Amino acid sequence: MSVIVQYDPASRMGNRMFQYAFGYILAKLKNCEFFYDDLHNFNIKSNLFTGSLTNPITTRSFGDQYADIEALINYNGDIIVNSFLQKSSFYINHREELRAIFNIKTDIINKDKLVVHIRETDYKLVNAFLGYDFYKSLIGSSKFDDVKIVTDNSSCDTVKRLIDAGCSLSSEGIVDTFKVYSDDRGIQDFKTLMYSENIAISQSSFSWWAAFLGNHKNIIFPYKTGLDWWPVEPGKDDIDLYFNQVNITSKFIYN
Repeated sequence: MSVIVQYDPASRMGNRMFQYAFGYILAKLKNCEFFYDDLHNFNIKSNLFTGSLTNPITTRSFGDQYADIEALINYNGDIIVNSFLQKSSFYINHREELRAIFNIKTDIINKDKLVVHIRETDYKLVNAFLGYDFYKSLIGSSKFDDVKIVTDNSSCDTVKRLIDAGCSLSSEGIVDTFKVYSDDRGIQDFKTLMYSENIAISQSSFSWWAAFLGNHKNIIFPYKTGLDWWPVEPGKDDIDLYFNQVNITSKFIYN
């Protein structure tokens, strides 16, 4: 029996981290072989499956995000990890091991300030962008005087208005094309989030992993009423990534 990760072709770095991490955890729990393509940004080299499948089942047969872990552990056959699996409950008990796998350090590079991740490019196209009013309200309620922004579009109106209001910009450049692997600027944003004490993430797997793997004092999760992405009250097969291991996280819900 084997666990085989089959990355979704529409997924980028964060989504692939979820699929890899779920496959790794499942293979460990099953004590079976684990196969996967590489994760370039973390120097994880591929271990490709080249044999014949035996009685295969896919994680997508359970849903986009949900999977029955116990059923998969006891399944007699190969398991193909091909769904997104974005639920914190799958990973919370394996955090320290995942930190080691992704080679995370203990550094903190931004203290006593809030680092906010604003994802705009593709989210604006699919009506998932949180918008200026959301970020203005979040920053105001956070009570931080020093606010730093990392973003995939430093020229967007929301970022410009927040800078005019006193925030500072960390990242530069515009991302408007699909990239499976994050470029140097994107990885620098990831590290800025991950190695900062206080962060406000976007509703994205990219910044969630930076929040989950880093050692923070405060993590603000974004929730917007009426938005399907990261719903305020997630159902069984919805994305559900909120976690509060050591009382450092909070939900910012904007109506």
